[in-house]
Amino acid sequence: MKKGIVSIVLPVYNVEKYLNRCMESVVNQSYPYLEIIMVDDGSTDSSGKMCDDWAKKDKRVKVIHKKNAGLGLARNTGIENAMGEYICFFDSDDYIEHETIEHLYNAAQKTSAEIVTFGFKTVDRNEHVTKETIPLPPKEIYEGDEIINVFLPEMISFNPCTGKAYNLWMSAWASMFSMKLIIDNDWSFVSERKMISEDVYSLLILYANVRKVCVVSEALYNYCENDTNSLTRVFRKDRYEKQKIFIKGCMEICDQIGYPDEIRKRLNYQFIGNTLGAMKRIVISELDTKNRFLEIKKIVNDDVMQAIVSKLELEKESFARKVLFWSMKKKLSFVVYCLIFIQALKL
Repeated sequence: MKKGIVSIVLPVYNVEKYLNRCMESVVNQSYPYLEIIMVDDGSTDSSGKMCDDWAKKDKRVKVIHKKNAGLGLARNTGIENAMGEYICFFDSDDYIEHETIEHLYNAAQKTSAEIVTFGFKTVDRNEHVTKETIPLPPKEIYEGDEIINVFLPEMISFNPCTGKAYNLWMSAWASMFSMKLIIDNDWSFVSERKMISEDVYSLLILYANVRKVCVVSEALYNYCENDTNSLTRVFRKDRYEKQKIFIKGCMEICDQIGYPDEIRKRLNYQFIGNTLGAMKRIVISELDTKNRFLEIKKIVNDDVMQAIVSKLELEKESFARKVLFWSMKKKLSFVVYCLIFIQALKL
């Protein structure tokens, strides 16, 4: 590890339309001491050549071409080749603010935090900011038992007892990490081909070893929606099954590490949120009405769904969500279908 150097890992796969925007935001950072690792994950467009062109223009850029294996393993390739004191994992179709790394590095140096987490802006296809997600925890630094008992639960999900959220985001791109933390714990990402929500699953393991976290309450990252709308009507039959594999895997991690029940509760809420998202995709998919309903009914009647929805605390939920969850508990599939359809129309 080289003190003062921040490694930025950029998995690259068929992002020729957005790659230069991302790279310009990275190479022009106010903090210049960077190692920029572009991992070309078997791109079939001009992205691979663009990576090589950037390496010729900036000596801080290192390019690794590899056979396509997915985002998680591309990030691991970055870890294996990184030499920085800290490391960031950014998506190559997004971009960062001019002073992002400077603010993160200064925060890490000031607080000795092993992880520095931060906020982001959501940007539409016309590069208009549609939302800012600013972390709003009551304090800047969490350490020791606070990380497991307070910080991690708030990162996983909103607080069902208060109905409030700290606006923390459990994504790889939303934090800067100490390389020492990663190396000492021999940590890496699971493949998203093995586990949906691979960021959450992987970070759930890492946080068991974290001693200090710092929160920067600024939107330093630009999360771009780009051309994703065409995917919203695509029905993936295995999506809910993957959600079940994910929640089972997370609960196994909780058992192995000995995480408190609060983390399990928050994971259940995240599971519900992700499943509702999958259900919305079903009701606006190109399936015919009968099959859309049957898919919703299958989820509503599933044993895992019923076990989790029965544990939800509804006191702080909106009236609409109370009705939805009550209907799910009672297995009123047609009512659930109608409620989900109404919500989906608002998207």
